[in-house]
Amino acid sequence: MMTLSFITAMVIGGFPNDLVLTNSNIATISLVAMMSISLTSLELRGLKLASHSSAILRAFMLSTLLASGSTMLLAFLFQGDLRAGWIMVAAAPSAVSLVAFTYLMKGDLEPTLVSTAALYLIALVFTPMITLIFLGESIEVTVLLTYIGLMILLPMLISRPLRRLNIHQGDKAALVNTCLFVLIVAVAGPNRDIFFNEWGLLAGLLLVAVLRIFGIGLLWDRYLRFRKVPREQRVPEVLFATHKNNGMAATMAIALVGAEATVPATVCVVVDIVWLIFLSHVVFKER
Repeated sequence: MMTLSFITAMVIGGFPNDLVLTNSNIATISLVAMMSISLTSLELRGLKLASHSSAILRAFMLSTLLASGSTMLLAFLFQGDLRAGWIMVAAAPSAVSLVAFTYLMKGDLEPTLVSTAALYLIALVFTPMITLIFLGESIEVTVLLTYIGLMILLPMLISRPLRRLNIHQGDKAALVNTCLFVLIVAVAGPNRDIFFNEWGLLAGLLLVAVLRIFGIGLLWDRYLRFRKVPREQRVPEVLFATHKNNGMAATMAIALVGAEATVPATVCVVVDIVWLIFLSHVVFKER
C-alpha cells in the first residue's frame, strides 16, 4: 500500500485543488481515522502504570530523548520549512503500530502496550511543547492545540466505542492501509517536484533519515546485546528508539507550516518501512 500510494502521489501530484477539501484537510481526516482504528488495540482503562513504571521510563527516554533529541539536532542541517518538518517528526510520539511489530517480532507485549498508551498521554503536553519551543514564532498556539486535540485526543475518544465493536483484525488492517494510502497521496503529492527535480536535496534527506533510523537503531541494538539484554526487551526498545508516528508528523506539517514541510516525514515513512522489514528479516529473525 505504501508503494502504491507513493506512485499514485507522484503521478497525480496530490488531490485536485478544486475539491471541497484541501490536501491538508484530507490528510487530517485520514490520520484521525487511521489513529482511531489503530488505538483500538490499546486498553486505556485500568492500566497498571505503577507495575510498568520502569518500562514507561525507558520508553520515554528512548522515544522522546534519544529519537526526538537526535532528530532535532539533525534538523539544523536544513533551513526553513524543511527544518520545521524535521521538528514535527521530533515532536511526534512513537507510532501505534509499534505494538503490532513488537508482537510480530516476539517482543515483550504487555509493557509495550502500557508504555505506548502512556506516551500518547504524555504527547498531549510534549508535542505542543517541542513545537512551540522551536517553531513558536511561526505557529499560532490556538491552531496548534486544536490540531493536537484532533490528532491525539480525538482518536483516543473515538477508539473507545470502536473497541467495543470488536472489528475483525483483518478488517482493521484493511481500513488502516486505506487511510495510509490517502494520507501519503495528500502529503507527498504536492511535493513531487522535489522527488523529480531536486536530487541533491532528496539525497541529503534520505541520508539524514537513514542515520536517524538505521544508525540509532543498530547502535542501540548493539549496545543492548553487549549488555546481554534478552530479545523480548530488545525488540520494543529498538522500536521506541526509531519508530515515530511519521503520518502524524506529516499531517501536522502540512496543516501548520506548508506542503514543503511534509517532505522529511514522507522520506522517513519510506525509510521506516525498509527498517521494519530489515528488523523482522535480519535483526530479529527467528533462528
